[in-house]
Order: sequence, then structure tokens, then C-alpha cells
Amino acid sequence: MKVYAVIGPSGTGKSYQAPRIAQKYGIDCIIDDGLLISKGKIIAGRSAKAEINKIRAAKIALFYFPEEREVLKKALRELAPQKIMVLGVSLPMVEKICEHLELPPPEEIIEIEKIASPEEIELALSARENEGKHTIPVPLIELQRNNLWRNLMDAVPINIWRWFYSSREKTVVRPPFSYLGKLVISEKVLLSLIHYLLCCFPWMEEVRGVSLHRLEGGIELTVSCVISSDFSLSQVGRLTQKSLREELENLVGVEVKAVHVNIEGIARKEEQLVYV
Repeated sequence: MKVYAVIGPSGTGKSYQAPRIAQKYGIDCIIDDGLLISKGKIIAGRSAKAEINKIRAAKIALFYFPEEREVLKKALRELAPQKIMVLGVSLPMVEKICEHLELPPPEEIIEIEKIASPEEIELALSARENEGKHTIPVPLIELQRNNLWRNLMDAVPINIWRWFYSSREKTVVRPPFSYLGKLVISEKVLLSLIHYLLCCFPWMEEVRGVSLHRLEGGIELTVSCVISSDFSLSQVGRLTQKSLREELENLVGVEVKAVHVNIEGIARKEEQLVYV
């Protein structure tokens, strides 16, 4: 299998140019923002462009989540393409995708600046920055068929080169996060959300304190609590760390670097506290 890397900054038209590149080099499959595409059809994956926050979108594009990664790897084994194109903002990003999907390292690197004119790149950047528009190199019906439509604020099918897709179209979309711009969440709001989430966990009897420490690219949390006697100490620690991290990343896109759990007591069924 030969891997082609198409690289360039976000919004410079890589997805728009992908079908033309595929036709030129006889490439069988395209990997673009979490999707495996072959001949205009989504074979596996989900589009990072349909996500509601940028951190999860980046993780999906990199195939960060093991279950989704395995689905892509299985699909690739079944397709067994001779040539595959991987799109990314940089060569290290493409190499990371190849590593996650157990693909060979890229043999040929194609820079978007060398195949698109300055005018085309400028138009693509303008559409991304001013209108929040992204291109997905599949027909609109494919997005609907794969249940990607629900998270897209707007989608417009446009004509595509007839020699590549029988449907002759691809889709321009505006993902929800394109409208959000820069989000700032106050520490008070974040602490309130964390406290609420903790209270919803069935092993939590009482949340006695939550402290938050901001780190570069994320946060570190310390939780003091009283737990139910139905759960073991080690079980509560693991569950709290995993659940809190997943919930916060899903809801607000904040990356949780660490969760420290201080268990101050265990609530017996007869409502007596045992301190530890």
C-alpha cells in the first residue's frame, strides 16, 4: 500500500482538491477528518466537521478513540487499497493518523500550496474564516445516509468532477463550532458544572469540595467527597476520573489532565458515616 500525504493549513482547500488529486494519482481511498471515503461513499468513520467542539473534532480527525480506530482498521483491511490519501494540516499529523491506523508512513507528500493557486487558497480561507464553510468530498446524500446531517447547521451540494464520483457532487458544510468562535468559560461556571456532574454519579453521597487548577491546554481537578458503601475505594477513584473526564470533554471541550479524588467518608446504608 502506498500512502500519499496531502498537507496544508486548515481552510486552504485540501478537501476541495482531494478528488482531483485522487484522479491524477489513481488513488483508491481518501482519509479526511475522521472519514474513510472510497469512490464518493463513506465506508467508515464519522466526520470531525460534524462535532460541536474543536477538541473532540481534532481527536476524531486523529482517530484518537480506540473503538472508532478499530472500525477504520477493519474497513481498510477489507478494502485493501493499493493507494490511499491522508489529509492533514501537517506531516506529523498525517504520520500520527498512519500510526493509529497501522498504515505505512507516507511515501509521497503533496503540499496544497503547490497544487492550488494562490487565488484558490485565498478563496478557501475566506470561506472558512468569514462564513465557517468546510468541504466534505462526498455527496450530501452520503452525509444523510451516514447520519451526519443532524449536527450540521447548513449543507449545500455542489458539482464535482464527473470522472471521479458518479453522483458528480460534493458537499459544503458549516459545522456548529464554526459559529461559536472563541469560547471562554469562567472558573465559577466550570466549578458549578463539575459539582453538578459529581452529584449525578451514583457512588457519590456528598461532594464536600472541588478545586480546579489551570494547566497549559487543560485543567487539573481535586475532588473531596463521601461515597456510597456499595462501591469500593479503588472503584470510585477510577469511575470518578473516567466519568468526569469524559463528561467535561464532551460538554465543553475542556481537556482534563488529571483528577485527584480524596475520599473523606463512606456512607453506610443506615446513614452513618465512617471516616477514612
